[in-house]
Amino acid sequence: MMVESVMLSQFRNYESLQLEFHPGINLILGENAQGKTNLLEALYLCAALRSFRTRRDSEFIRFGASQGYLKMNLVSTQGDEKNHHQMEMMFRPDQKKRVKRNGISQQRISDVMGTFKAVLFSPEDLKIVKDSPSERRQFMDSEMVQVSPRYYHTLLQYQKIMKQRNQLLKNNNPKEEEISIWDNQLSEFGVRLMKQRHRFLMEIEKWAKEIHHSLTGKKEELAIHYQPGLLLPPEWPEKSPEELTEIMEKLLEKNRRADLYRQTTGKGPHRDDLAFTINQMDVRQYGSQGQKRTVVLSLKLAVMEWMKEMTGEYPVLLLDDVTSELDEGRQQDLLEYLKPVQTIITATHTLPGMEDPQRGRLYFVEKGMVRLSKEA
Repeated sequence: MMVESVMLSQFRNYESLQLEFHPGINLILGENAQGKTNLLEALYLCAALRSFRTRRDSEFIRFGASQGYLKMNLVSTQGDEKNHHQMEMMFRPDQKKRVKRNGISQQRISDVMGTFKAVLFSPEDLKIVKDSPSERRQFMDSEMVQVSPRYYHTLLQYQKIMKQRNQLLKNNNPKEEEISIWDNQLSEFGVRLMKQRHRFLMEIEKWAKEIHHSLTGKKEELAIHYQPGLLLPPEWPEKSPEELTEIMEKLLEKNRRADLYRQTTGKGPHRDDLAFTINQMDVRQYGSQGQKRTVVLSLKLAVMEWMKEMTGEYPVLLLDDVTSELDEGRQQDLLEYLKPVQTIITATHTLPGMEDPQRGRLYFVEKGMVRLSKEA
């Protein structure tokens, strides 16, 4: 998969921009607050249909403008066949963003999801290791929905059923049989979520271990631990969906009194968490800032390999300020690893080897203006 070009109009600090991309490495250079991350944000919007920085679409509109607009042209390769697509988004104050694919307005996110696949690493992603379990659940969800419409449907159904169950818990003296009906449905979709999340983590762990081992000079061994949001027997992954549904139903019934008291569902995959260990050390509690950064980078590169395995083509890799804490040797190793993947990197300084025009392209950003360097 590759981004051919992007056009921005009144988007963040860009008044107007048209930019074509190299199929290899695209290095976006500039000082802080010039618009580098805004450009990555626009690209990531076309993959995730949400920002990694804000939940408010109105923030994409340039100050003083009445609306914002972005358009991306991309190409997807399946075997020898190339498919060209166009994504468009319109942003207006106090309105939801309007999305078009290939010129046709799209009403449902599920109809657009997966058109463009991208993996993003940004400084905000350190929250995956450092912050609350919700950040780690968001990591799983945002990566999986790009590849699996089935997972997206399961997640929406689970959230919808849990919302209805919580509304019932808030009623005065709800009937037990009514709660039991929602328990059955919540358990069915909850088990599907846990099964799919566990499979995803097992698959990316094999890549993450290898990548992390390489990035740390073979000194550190990374492990990922899935922690379901309810107490399951250790052998739960081997159990059938029917057996797990029965187990989850019984756990929900056991916790019903507590749920009625708190008026919310206290157990389930909406409480799932992850733990990361390096050489059996808990990274969240004891890892250094550099170790946490390397763990997240390993995760993101593992997701890239997983997407290639699942879809047959690499996603586009978006790296925001990833090289700031890597020495020149690590930077060189990273660039060598990225050769088969279109990569768009933001940085404040150039990277080794970028003087070779065959390797990629170098841009400079200043105050929302982008110019192509003649040196690469």
